[in-house]
Amino acid sequence: MPDNTIRALEKMLDVASFRQKLLASNIANADTPGYKAKDISFQKELSEAIEGTEGNGKGEQTYQVYETVTTMLNRDGNTVNLDIEMAKVAENTLIYNAATQLMAMKMRMVKDVIKGGR
Repeated sequence: MPDNTIRALEKMLDVASFRQKLLASNIANADTPGYKAKDISFQKELSEAIEGTEGNGKGEQTYQVYETVTTMLNRDGNTVNLDIEMAKVAENTLIYNAATQLMAMKMRMVKDVIKGGR
């Protein structure tokens, strides 16, 4: 029975990395009139990536990006709320850090097996 842990962690890192880019773009455009904040569903994208339904058939990763719904629209039509975006960045950073730590542990375990437990 193959161990898909490394593949799942790799996909987790890919999705978190892409989401971080989206969130950084939202923050960078906080003062851009008419800019619509964007995000992805981390759980949905990770599930699809692990199930192998991601991509466009050419080996390229694609994600379903959507405009986030905000409670208050700025006067200039911008939907970025810096407090919400910063909270999302913090959450995403925790996910990414957890995945890197799990990947490091898994690699140490594989290394120990290869060395024969020494």
